[in-house]
Amino acid sequence: MYITKYLGIACVCLLMVSCSSNKDEDKISNPDELYKSANTELSKNEYAAASEKFEQLEREHPTSQYAASAQIRRAYSKYLDNKYEEASLIIEDFVKQYPAHSNTPYMYYLRALCYYDQILDVGRSQDSAITAMGALNEVITRYPESEYARDSKLKVEYIHNVLAGKEMEIGRFYLTKKAKIAALNRFKAVIDKYQTSIFTPEALYRLSEIYYALGDISQSKVYASVLSYNYPDSHWADMANALLGEK
Repeated sequence: MYITKYLGIACVCLLMVSCSSNKDEDKISNPDELYKSANTELSKNEYAAASEKFEQLEREHPTSQYAASAQIRRAYSKYLDNKYEEASLIIEDFVKQYPAHSNTPYMYYLRALCYYDQILDVGRSQDSAITAMGALNEVITRYPESEYARDSKLKVEYIHNVLAGKEMEIGRFYLTKKAKIAALNRFKAVIDKYQTSIFTPEALYRLSEIYYALGDISQSKVYASVLSYNYPDSHWADMANALLGEK
């Protein structure tokens, strides 16, 4: 009889624990609470925790009003945590699932930022810069009137300077090695590909200088003329005129 009594008490206790556990689980899984909790983690810069909760919300409540927003915020959390590749994968899934969503332009822009933020200086590989420029140009092409397009244009201009700077760096190196033709090709690349960059005046001067050294005075004058016409106040124009003995 006592055994039966204690078994009964044990069963009731287990049932109470089970019910309590289920209630806690339900509370955690509630989409409103889960979304609020994830945003709280994000506001505290707890990016990994925020990402996990946003992912849980997406998984457990794929048809809720928060599903799309949770995916956006999960990608943003990964981006802030410097998990660029993971953020990009989330973004790819989002734009496929919600091609007409009001925040799809932002997601394209966020993907571009994932590449853009990896550009540090002209000494780094050009791969990230080229990929970032392609992603930013996609934002500009798809959403030309958006605020993201305007900012993307500014970032593309910066990338042009980064890539042009890399060409200039290599071109100057070739000049120190007296490899004039190799240097010539690098400076021409700046003019052909990145003519709006801050390095264009110097590149024009270097071309004029190299052609002068090679004995092609007429071609040297062509580049000097272009330099003087477009950048009349540049010291590079003054140097080109001095090189050719012109005022």
